[in-house]
Amino acid sequence: MMANSKEKSIFAPTEFWRIVIVVVILVCGFVTRLYDLTDPPLDYAAARQLRSAMIARGKYYASLEDVPEWQRDIARKQQNIHGMIEPEIIENITVATYQVVGGEYVWIARIYSSLFWVLGGWALYSLTRGMVSNDGAVVALVYYLFVPFGLVASRTFQPDPLMTAMIVTAWMAFYHWNKTSSWKWVLLAGISAGVAMYIKSTSIFFLLIGMALVVLSRKKLREVVKDAQVWVIAILSAIPVLAYNVYGMVIIGELESQLKGRFFPQMWNDLDFYLQWKNAISNVTGHYIILIVGLVGLILLKKKQDRYFLLGIWFGYLLYGLGFSYHISTHYYYTLPVIPLLAVTLGSVFEWIFVWVRKFKLSALVLAGTVAIVIVGVAGGYYIFTKDDYRHEPGYYQKVASFVDPKNKIVALSQDYGYRLSFYGWLSIQPWKGTEDLRYIMLRDSEVDPFSKRFEEYSTDYDYFIVTRMKELRRQDKLYDELYDHYPIVREGGGFVIFDLNKRMD
Repeated sequence: MMANSKEKSIFAPTEFWRIVIVVVILVCGFVTRLYDLTDPPLDYAAARQLRSAMIARGKYYASLEDVPEWQRDIARKQQNIHGMIEPEIIENITVATYQVVGGEYVWIARIYSSLFWVLGGWALYSLTRGMVSNDGAVVALVYYLFVPFGLVASRTFQPDPLMTAMIVTAWMAFYHWNKTSSWKWVLLAGISAGVAMYIKSTSIFFLLIGMALVVLSRKKLREVVKDAQVWVIAILSAIPVLAYNVYGMVIIGELESQLKGRFFPQMWNDLDFYLQWKNAISNVTGHYIILIVGLVGLILLKKKQDRYFLLGIWFGYLLYGLGFSYHISTHYYYTLPVIPLLAVTLGSVFEWIFVWVRKFKLSALVLAGTVAIVIVGVAGGYYIFTKDDYRHEPGYYQKVASFVDPKNKIVALSQDYGYRLSFYGWLSIQPWKGTEDLRYIMLRDSEVDPFSKRFEEYSTDYDYFIVTRMKELRRQDKLYDELYDHYPIVREGGGFVIFDLNKRMD
């Protein structure tokens, strides 16, 4: 049971106030993401954020003329250690801004990611407004902007916030094209889907199946093949990602190794994988009950085609999770596009509730409750962003790095694959794997090299072994014994120890 489109809106009596309310919610969502803006990007997915920061540093320092040569060299090495995964769009935008403002301010990337996410909210509102109603779209927008995981992940220095915003834009444009057959929506749907897949090719899972189901439900296959608009959407969507993958796999060959480390069907037989995946979805969406409510909302959608569309996207997500089983269960941001997907159907659930709200004249109560939720979201965002302070971390890693020379060759067992020590300490290091990485190695290669072979590979021709993960060192008893029994300590202090690899003591 859905509300008639002519019924009075709970949130906005006129078109003017509808736009004002949406803009106010979007602004609140953006401002919330600016809290504690300059805190180092270590709050979530630190390794992934520092990877982008190092790539941006390498590009930025390559353009500077008045910096020490050793810094330019370290910046270049930090950039080059990262293999090709996806186009460096957010990094390039951030570097361009570094050049304008005249400094390496990593928090600039947070502003861009936040802005992209919030603009994606406008597309989500337009999509939900069409599928559900004006009021349901407000609920979807509030959830999208203020769900706790989304608050944190949507401002990270990585491509996922921009990718998700472009996915939502593609959904919106495709929905309007399906309703109107307008060429402007054809172009926007094709371009936005193409950009989304270019940013990260995994976007295809959130686009292809849903779009295909809608297209096939409109016409017979013979007519679909002859539809010029369908071909334009398909071509615009495919060209960027195909060009990038041909370049990455055929011309320079770097992407092929990335694909080898993604597909692990052996995990499908492991119950723990599904439990971890469930935990990932629960954390991203806020709670598994919210997920269940949102899935119920699929039944309440007005049109069968809309259900096909969203069901196709959900099916694509399931295929995505099975295809990227290790990453979907360990890297929660892989589930980030589920937030806007769930937001649409949450809107349909609340629109069903609003039918009874209007009937019993409780609109004022709902309006007050929504305002309160937005205020709680803004306040909650402040708490989330300020409860942990990472400003002391750069100084700590700078101190550790000060005991060696940047020209030295260094192995490190350190946080986030050594990226914190490398980025803040201005070092080029070879990271020693933690025990949590051995599972991934076994999934990829089926075996792990014996300790003696690994240690020889990592220590030969290196000057120092730096450890800042002391608990992890104790877990690796062979490494612990090897270092403490055979190598002198150069320096040790609160939470770190540095061994001299040039002076083995037999």
